[in-house]
Amino acid sequence: MKKKLISLSRLIGAALLLFALLGVTNSCKKSSDTPGSNEVYIENMAFTPSTITINVNGTVTWINKDAVAHTVMTSDSPLFSSGPISSNGVYSYTFTSAGTFSYHCSIHPSMLGTVVVNASPSGTGY
Repeated sequence: MKKKLISLSRLIGAALLLFALLGVTNSCKKSSDTPGSNEVYIENMAFTPSTITINVNGTVTWINKDAVAHTVMTSDSPLFSSGPISSNGVYSYTFTSAGTFSYHCSIHPSMLGTVVVNASPSGTGY
């Protein structure tokens, strides 16, 4: 009986240690974890930022931080379509013409975003 108690104590101790380590690992993630330039996070069933502005020939990268798959696609003019992006998956698209491009997730139609593509970098005159 004493041996079973020691084994149970060790098991409980190991479980507590594991939970403590997981807590430390999760707390290392910055609470201000925000997308970099030209990045859009897919998280909490939304595109963040919902509108991003880039220059012609710029590439936008979408990173799925949700636990479920999402898509990134234009609807009116099928300029781009990612197909399903799994959790932690990435999709990139390079915009070769200026304009405003609305997109959505075909799996979750309430998820909407916009890419604004400028013709030239501001202030360069070309």
